[in-house]
Amino acid sequence: MERIKKLALVAWILKRRRALGIAIIVITIGLLIWYVSVHPEILHSVLNTSPWVLLALLVLYSGMIGVNVLITYYTIKLCRKTLPLKNTLYLSAYSSVINFFGPLQSGPAVRAAYLKTKIGLRIRDYTYTMLFYYFAFAAINVALLLLTTIPILTVLGIVLGVALIVLGTRRFKFADRSRYVLAIYIVAVIQVILTAIIYLIELHATGTAASFGQSLVYAGSANLSLFVALTPGAIGIREAFLLFTQSLHGIPATAIVSAGILDRAFYVVFLIAIFLVASAFHVRDAVLPKQSR
Repeated sequence: MERIKKLALVAWILKRRRALGIAIIVITIGLLIWYVSVHPEILHSVLNTSPWVLLALLVLYSGMIGVNVLITYYTIKLCRKTLPLKNTLYLSAYSSVINFFGPLQSGPAVRAAYLKTKIGLRIRDYTYTMLFYYFAFAAINVALLLLTTIPILTVLGIVLGVALIVLGTRRFKFADRSRYVLAIYIVAVIQVILTAIIYLIELHATGTAASFGQSLVYAGSANLSLFVALTPGAIGIREAFLLFTQSLHGIPATAIVSAGILDRAFYVVFLIAIFLVASAFHVRDAVLPKQSR
């Protein structure tokens, strides 16, 4: 840890971390305001949706934040490190915002840099553990693509994914921490299921009678687009993936577009709320003396 603090870049960040934190908050708020002003249909779409649908999405997307917290927690544990729960919550909230607006998977890069500075977790070690999660996430979603057409291949794909993860656990000498690897895989499954339920609700809200099986295939295709998300929230990329796999999930193009607008509209508003709440608590923790809390 001391060697890390002596690095020039890390030392510079530590010396100016409060000013940098304020600058990042201001810049992010500006980007959020700009994004909503450029896409005014976001608020219009949300305001014209049933309150019950919005409540369901709020609960489910809050659950997704919880999933991100668990992924961060278990990946850190896999590296034999510990991060306080409060910091894990802040990190998950901020990285979710950055992951949406940044190119590709920006969130993990931010988490890696933060964890290196905060608890001395080497970026290489964090990258290795995240590869377990990404492999599990990708394997599950690829397997789901054939759920409604060739379900046996879905089962075989998931089994193969588990087998490869077991082999990888031994290869990277994580055998003594296999419970954390298993936990990451289970959390990845929960994440995919939550995503499928979210899409199912959005499709029904836009007038499309889709089955849960279809929504699982739909979610599998949409999730895979995140690996090549060159735009904020994979806008356009996700729709291209969904249209390309339309013969697998059977959702019409008009429903894909309508549900996509609703999803992005709600999610942007949700991220703004999460960011503001996290920032408020973060500023409170930084400004108020500990004895006054």
